[in-house]
Amino acid sequence: MLKAVFYTRFHQDRGRTVVHQHPSNTIVASAGADADTLVSFADIASYIIAPYELCNRPLSIVSNGHRVLGYPVSLEDAEYERNRFTFNVSFVFDEHDDLSSWQQIVRKTALFFTALERDDNRLTTEENLPGLKRAGETGYPARGTGLVHSLLETIYEHLNAFGETCARIDDLHVLNLRLEHPEPMPPKVHAWDVPLLIRPLPAPEQWTWPLTLQRIAPHVDGVKHVQRIAELADVELKLVRRGVRELIYHGRAMLLDIFHFQAIYVATADLAWFAKDSGMVEECCRYVGTERTSPSIDGPLDLPTPETLITLYSSLSPGVLLQDFVLAREKELTNIDIRRFITFGIIKGFVRRVHKFALAIDTPASTHLTASGSSPSKSKPKSNEDAVREFDRAWKRAALTSGWATPPPEPPAIAELSKSNRSTDELRTEQDEKLRGYLDGRCCLDQICLEMRMGEGKVVERLRSGRLGEVVLFNK
Repeated sequence: MLKAVFYTRFHQDRGRTVVHQHPSNTIVASAGADADTLVSFADIASYIIAPYELCNRPLSIVSNGHRVLGYPVSLEDAEYERNRFTFNVSFVFDEHDDLSSWQQIVRKTALFFTALERDDNRLTTEENLPGLKRAGETGYPARGTGLVHSLLETIYEHLNAFGETCARIDDLHVLNLRLEHPEPMPPKVHAWDVPLLIRPLPAPEQWTWPLTLQRIAPHVDGVKHVQRIAELADVELKLVRRGVRELIYHGRAMLLDIFHFQAIYVATADLAWFAKDSGMVEECCRYVGTERTSPSIDGPLDLPTPETLITLYSSLSPGVLLQDFVLAREKELTNIDIRRFITFGIIKGFVRRVHKFALAIDTPASTHLTASGSSPSKSKPKSNEDAVREFDRAWKRAALTSGWATPPPEPPAIAELSKSNRSTDELRTEQDEKLRGYLDGRCCLDQICLEMRMGEGKVVERLRSGRLGEVVLFNK
């Protein structure tokens, strides 16, 4: 928060002087005033009005637990006393405040004051106005005399209250300031993430839509994952991920997990906050209620009661699949869209998805070596086909990660013929080798299923078949 703003200049007779300040008594106390200033101007005066070599550049000083940001300006011209006019407009903050967004404010204000002086000599002319009071003098400020104090007051009040200000001196001199708070970078978007629009997209006439957004916007519905959107829109996956990330950055979308009935959902501690917010509970009732399938039935919709929703959300517990949850409470869920029921809780933050991960404890190869006592150097050599296949996979992996051009895939007819000539065991072995790369305990089952092009049941069956050694499935 801005604590004070003051205008200082070097006077040929008075030396370094605080001409204006706001609020009063923050930098220089008035005669007889019982007030402690934020900083001692005597301690920082030689820095606020710096030597000529240090002027026209940003300045930051810490004094008495406060940080002073300034931008001392020195103008050279024969019309000035000593051929120079040196001034500074300084801003005072707490020492530990994050001031990254204030740097441009200070610089722009200094340039605006410079323009006032260069164009119309407004700063030097004001000092000769009759009735002008300087900071610390009795009767300061003199309302209606000069413009600098009123300008400082506007800057202080508006930036603290609204984060922006527009001060118009005349048609030529208008000061527009706005605090820019940098948004945190959005999370990385994965192929298995599901984007959901939380605010409508502006019309193309109001917001220039990039080509990627034009292609993917119709498919962003909170149901399809990023990989599926890329396939339907016929857009490269990395471009879709970039487009979704941009929507998240602008606050237009958020990421969900893939919804399916084999997943586990649990309530978080924020459920208590949801239960106390009657307005949100009513919103949830309207959102999750299903529409009537028979148009012949008249009357109001049979929406779930708030008590029913709170009870259902409280029943979400670890270790219970959504499928089992629905079967056990089929009667209570009669008029509830289960997808919307889960999605609403995730959007509001009082429901979260519990992900499954796979970790290989022991592989068949290592088990065999331990049992036989043979060393790795004496293991069975790879066949030529295995070596060629491994080299081909390594080359493609390097090409995909480095940007090399990969050869076009085989024509469908040749690919099918090649596939038919390979035995089922060879295909299974190749898939098992690929699956083994995900068994490090860091890849969730959503990622494995998507990249392996398999359903969760089939993946779990492979993991528990013993062909990959001992594999532990755990929730997190």
